[in-house]
Amino acid sequence: MSPNHTIDGQFDTEEAQAFLTEKLGRTIADVTLVGAGAWSHCFGFRQGADEMVIRFGQYVDDFEKDQLAHRYATPALPIPEVLDIGPTDAGYYAISRRVHGSPLEAVTAEQWAAVVPSLVAAMEALRTADLSITTGFGGWGSDGNGANATWSEHLLAVDRDAPDRRTYGWRQRLATFSPEGEAAFQWGYALLQAVAMDAVPRCLLHCDLINRNVLVEDAKIAGVFDWGCSIYGDHLYELAWFEFWAPWMPELDVSLLRAELEKQWQAIGYVPEKKEERLAACYLHIGLDHLAYNAYLGDWTTLLATAEQMRRLVTAVSPP
Repeated sequence: MSPNHTIDGQFDTEEAQAFLTEKLGRTIADVTLVGAGAWSHCFGFRQGADEMVIRFGQYVDDFEKDQLAHRYATPALPIPEVLDIGPTDAGYYAISRRVHGSPLEAVTAEQWAAVVPSLVAAMEALRTADLSITTGFGGWGSDGNGANATWSEHLLAVDRDAPDRRTYGWRQRLATFSPEGEAAFQWGYALLQAVAMDAVPRCLLHCDLINRNVLVEDAKIAGVFDWGCSIYGDHLYELAWFEFWAPWMPELDVSLLRAELEKQWQAIGYVPEKKEERLAACYLHIGLDHLAYNAYLGDWTTLLATAEQMRRLVTAVSPP
């Protein structure tokens, strides 16, 4: 999700230590909080000579997607293996091998320039991943298949507010507390209906390559985590993601990322058709999705900044 995260539930270090001791015995040591995101807490620990992490959350499908995503791991796209998933009193846990490094969005401008080639390689590994045993677009579950028949169907479902969604209730909150945000949503959705298209490649997307989900070490991508937001769809969405959140990450020269990505495409003779129109659809979907998300959170400041960024990017591509 967007750069502003909340934590779904609480699980402190002492509780993690107790859980691990009960499950794995007294061979575990050095239990430390590694990070906390929108839907889970992550703790590092040692079991003998092995360094591991355990995550606690309320959504087992996120952990199952992480486990399934490992089949797409390559040297360019290192995805840690999930070794065990199971229930806890408050939700679920997942144990994985630990990877060390710095969060991608926390690198300096100098480090960013050095890591961009590795990031481009990871994005290309996503674009070219073999999805032949799967079907569909949009979010995928434990069967590996997408929930929608077409890309536009996935994009246009962004206005859905239903009890099976984690952000259920966002629409009423948006309309009640932010007339400006509601107007931005209506403007963006109408435009999305006009520009969404189905003639796009079906690629593997992570859809959250920030928020501590990518670690960097020695100018290389060391690990890509948290595949809960992963979908199948237009690979330009990943570039659009970085461009959309660029104002929140001023140290990262996102224009350099685009230039290096396009240079790689040129080198292999790949030309994305209708690139700007497809990017506009991605900008709109990212913006609309996060208007809904921030309405759910009640983060009206970020919501309005998101609306402004959505309008700016889309207007730059195709003036209204």
